[in-house]
Amino acid sequence: MTSIEIFGMIILGIGTGFSKLGIPTALIFSPLLASLYGGKTSAGIIIIPVVISDLTMLYLYGKELDLKTLKKILPMTVLGMIVAVIFGNNISDEFFKKSMGIIILTIGILTLLKSLNVNFSKLSHIFGFLGGFSSFIGNVSGPLMSIYLLNIDLDKEKFYGTRTWFYFIVNFSKFLLYFFFLKNINLFTLSRGVFAIPTTFIGIFIARFIVGKMNQSIFEKFIVIISVISGLNLLLN
Repeated sequence: MTSIEIFGMIILGIGTGFSKLGIPTALIFSPLLASLYGGKTSAGIIIIPVVISDLTMLYLYGKELDLKTLKKILPMTVLGMIVAVIFGNNISDEFFKKSMGIIILTIGILTLLKSLNVNFSKLSHIFGFLGGFSSFIGNVSGPLMSIYLLNIDLDKEKFYGTRTWFYFIVNFSKFLLYFFFLKNINLFTLSRGVFAIPTTFIGIFIARFIVGKMNQSIFEKFIVIISVISGLNLLLN
C-alpha cells in the first residue's frame, strides 16, 4: 500500500470507532476513501472494520437493549435497504445527500429548541425506512437514527445498546449484499479493511472515554449538536 492508502486506513479505523459512539465521522472517511478507490470498492473496504466495531460494541453495550424499539424500526429498515438495492442507482448522490441534510438539520434544530411536540415512537416506520435506505446508499444514517433514539427518551446505555444492535443487523446485511450482489468483497478490499481494524479499537476507546465523562443532559445535547453539524455538512457540500 502507498503512504496515502495507509493514512486512509488509519483514518478509517479511528473514524469507524468514533462513529459507533454516535460521532458521525463517516462524513470524513467515506469521501476520502471514495476518492482513493471509487465508491463501490471503498464501500467494500469500509464494511470490514465497521462489522468488527459492531461486534465490539455488542460486547460493551449489547445487554442494554430496548427490544420494543428495535422491533418497531427493523421491518421498514429492511424494506429501505431493498429499495436502495433496486433503485439506488437512479438517485442523484447530490440530491440524496442534500435531502438527508435538510431532514437531519430540521429535526436537530427543533430538538435543541425543545419545540418539536411530536411522538417520535409513532414515526418509527419512517425513521426505519430512511435509516436502512440512507445507510446503504450513502452511510449517512447515523445522525438521523441518533436523533430518533434520543427523542424517544432512551438513556445513554440503552441508546448505545439499541443503536448497536440496529447497526450490527444493518451492517451485517450490507456485508452479505456486498458479497453476493455487488461483488465488492474480495482479497483487495479485505486486505485494506483488515488493516484498519487495530485503529478501530483505538477510536472506540477514545470516543467511549469522551462520552463517558458526560452526564445524560450534556450527552443528549452533544449528540444532537454534532448531528446538526453533519446535516449542515451534507446540505452545504
